[in-house]
Amino acid sequence: MQLNGRTALEPAEVAGERLEPGDFVTVLIAGANRDPARFPDAEVLDIGRADNAPVSFGSGIHHCLGAALARMEGEVVFTSLLRRFSTIEATVDEPERRPTLVLRGLASLPVRLAA
Repeated sequence: MQLNGRTALEPAEVAGERLEPGDFVTVLIAGANRDPARFPDAEVLDIGRADNAPVSFGSGIHHCLGAALARMEGEVVFTSLLRRFSTIEATVDEPERRPTLVLRGLASLPVRLAA
């Protein structure tokens, strides 16, 4: 999900803007963890990036109920793939992206696997 909406429950100031109870704010989370002021090479996928607080599954009362399952699925898939194949490489220079704003992602990513 690339954006989300929230309603202010109490007065607050965010990025120099005053919010009053009832004000609606659209949060664009697509840029999370890609702040060039915080991370050198912010656009590079670095799974070992230190001092990183991902917002992938939200937080607090908005934490994703399926987060633990999604993490486990990812661990099982990638561990199995890496155990079975010594080489995993993309077969296209630029993968096909889904043409949407909210639920962005790849439409396909053809890969070549070698044992």
